[in-house]
Order: sequence, then C-alpha cells, then structure tokens
Amino acid sequence: MAADKSFRWLTATTLSFALCLQAQPAFAVSDSERIAVYKEFRLQFDARKYAEAQPLAERLVELTEVQYGAEELALTNPLTNLATVHYKLGHYPAAIEHYQRTLRILQAKSTISDRQQIRPLHGLGVSFMGANDPESAVVALKRAADLSRNTDGLFNINQVEFLDALIDAYEATGRFPEAEKESQYAMRVEEAAYGRNSIKLLGRLDKLARWYEGARRYTSERNIYERALTILGKAAPENDLRRVSPLRGIARSFRLEAFYGVEGADGGATFNSGNTGAPVFSDGTQQRRGETALATALDIIGRNSPVNEQMRGEVLTDLGDWFLIANALRRAYDTYLEAWKSFERVSNTKPLEVPRMLAYRPSVSSIDRSQLDPAEAVVRVVELRFMVDRDGRIDNVTSPTTDVPENIVRNSMSSMRRSRYAPRIENGAAVPTENVVFLERVLVKVTPSETGTSSGKEKEAAKPPEAAPAPSPPPAGR
Repeated sequence: MAADKSFRWLTATTLSFALCLQAQPAFAVSDSERIAVYKEFRLQFDARKYAEAQPLAERLVELTEVQYGAEELALTNPLTNLATVHYKLGHYPAAIEHYQRTLRILQAKSTISDRQQIRPLHGLGVSFMGANDPESAVVALKRAADLSRNTDGLFNINQVEFLDALIDAYEATGRFPEAEKESQYAMRVEEAAYGRNSIKLLGRLDKLARWYEGARRYTSERNIYERALTILGKAAPENDLRRVSPLRGIARSFRLEAFYGVEGADGGATFNSGNTGAPVFSDGTQQRRGETALATALDIIGRNSPVNEQMRGEVLTDLGDWFLIANALRRAYDTYLEAWKSFERVSNTKPLEVPRMLAYRPSVSSIDRSQLDPAEAVVRVVELRFMVDRDGRIDNVTSPTTDVPENIVRNSMSSMRRSRYAPRIENGAAVPTENVVFLERVLVKVTPSETGTSSGKEKEAAKPPEAAPAPSPPPAGR
C-alpha cells in the first residue's frame, strides 16, 4: 500500500475552530501563535521531514493544553498529529500512547458512535501492527470499521482506508476466515461505489487476487485476474500496460500451483529434481497457459513506446523463473540475461543480484503446519545455511541451531532441500551463492521444567513476524 495515498480525508479545519470556540482559554496563548506553529508543522510533515515535524507537533500540543486544558476536545487533533508523527518515525509505543489519549478524551466528551474516533482508531491499529501486537490491532481496526459502517453506511467508501490494515491484522493472528470475509467486503464496497465493471476496481482486484494467492487458492486467484482483464478489455486499448499485472499474476498462480497443489493441496511436490529429472509441467497444460500469459505481457510492453524497461525486466524474470522450475535451463539462462539487460538500461539490477525463493513448503514442525497446541509449546527459530547453485537448486544445507530438538532441525533441513530458488545473476549470468541464510520458526513442546518459565527471547520469538504496517492517517487541522 503506497504511503498516504489511501487516506483521502482530513479532519476539517473548521471543526477544530468550532471546538476551540466551545472552550474557554486558560492562559495567554493566542490563536495566531498556535496557527503559526501548525503551519510550520504542516510544512515539515507534508515534506515528509518527520523528525523536524516532531518538536513542532509537541509544541502544538503544549500550546493547546495551556489555552484550552488537558482534557478538552480541542486537544484531540494536535494529539493525533503528534501520534502520527511518532508512527511515521517508527516510535510505535509513543504513537500508541498518544492515540489512546486522544480516544480517551473523545469517549469522555462525545458519544461512542462519534465518527471523530475513526481516524485515531485507525492510527492506533496500525501502530499496534508496527509494535508486533496484531491482536490489539484487530480490536482497534474492527472498532473503526464498525463505527464507520454505523455512522456513514455499510458500504461507504471511506472505510477502505483501514480495511486493508484490518485484513493484515486478521492474517497476522491466523484468523483467515475473517481476513477473507473483510477482503470480499472491501471488494463489495468498491463495487458499490464505482460499479462492477469500473476500471477503478483494478487495485482492489489485485489485492483480492494476491490474498487468494497467499492462501494458496490459485483457481480463485486466476478468476479474479481474469475479471480484471475483462474489465480492461472493455475500457482500455489492447496495449494498455495495466494488463501486464494480471497476466503476470495468472502465470505466477500456475507456477505456484504446480508446487503446492490445486487450491493448496499438499502434494509433496519438489522443483529441486536433478538435471535429468522429468519436466515439472506436462506440455499443453499449465506450461502453455503460463508461458502464453507472460508472452502476451511482453508483447503488450513491446507495443508501447518508449518501452518500459523496468516492467520488461520484471516479466522476463518471471519467464526465466518459469523455465527454471520447468527444468528448461538453457531457456532460463537466456531469459535471465535478457532481464538483466532491461534492468541495466534503467540502472536497477538489484532484483537479480540475490537468490530469490521460488517455492518452499514449511516443515511439519513449523508454526504454519505443526499439530502442537500453541499453548503447550514455545516458538523457536531454526537457522538454515545452504548454497544455491546456478540452477537454483539447494545444496550443503547445515544448521548452527542448538536450542531446538535435533529431529525438528532435520525436518527444517529436509524441507529446504526440497525447495527451489532462482539463482543470483551476475553480469547477466547465473552464478552459485554460498552461505544463504533462511530462518524457520517452529513449535517445540514445552517440557515440565519449561512450563511458565519461557525466556524473554522465546516470548519475542513467539510474536508474529513483523509486517510492514499500513500508513496512518494524515494530520488533522489545528
């Protein structure tokens, strides 16, 4: 989600003035003094100079407290602005503190359904995500969604601003049915606002398709991408570059499906067969459909002038990955070389300069697949070190981990051997890479001596992996 782009509303400045007029000034702080500080704050904030904006936001809170009091509604906008600055700087505990103070004032001075609570609830939720507390994030973001639907209608478009964050929070807590429900709800909200065949739905369709991909529901993913192509077919020319993303998604879904199985079935497949191994795909089925989608994407890019070399490099990389896991190695090498050339033209070869994981099935002891009751287990980390050869195969898997039972470490090592990476590309050629590191989080059954005595390190490891949180709302008025 691009920072700030999905947040299109500000608390009206006129509302701030109305609140100010309702309170009686306590000390000699003038409106002009506060306004001058606010203007400088906005100048720094809008320039994304958040470190420079922080002392100005703090000063604005101080001035407002002096003029109106520490528990008055006039203070809620400055507090929210300060919280937002802390969020932008990654100071999540401070952001949480200021958002919560804002909400306490609003709840004491207004009704529980007051829409003014929506924005600080949103900020509070994404701050909890940044602090690796998705459970608390769910509570805040769900409350924001409920308030929005109660005050502005079930399908009001404003709620889209925080629905994606709520979806991420549900996923981080393992509540996938709720995540899917909100993903589909967000789709219906945008359909109600723009129409079922509007080109404005493309972004939402892509998010929904990627959600299905993450859930390994590849048929559902392709259906969404096909819908996007149908919309573009009616509303855009054949060479519209927006067609490239869904075409890449369709091809990617076939590649992942070949490894993970149809709709996530665990078939135990591997892309790590030897040089003489049989092709992964049977000719005329997934291979033809996946390659055709990428070939079509390349044709669309080529019909635009000037050619978008960054996009061309990305599609060629996808095609190289496709040939690699199909064991068509010569075609893979040639395609990676062409991708390198395209990236080189835009001075951005970084996407190919490190090995990239193409497919990995977590071990049976991983937190994703373990049958242990999390309440009776601790989360630990298995560190894997290995070589990725020029064909993307895994070799020399070792582990320095000593605080995890040996059989669990062996499970993780076995899973890594069955995975497949794309090789590192150096000056257009595939080369081997030594000492690649991968960390797998596993569940280990608690022994009687460990019950209730988990170390701080184990508790930290038990937290969900940190995900990039959604951006908080923009600053309010004075």
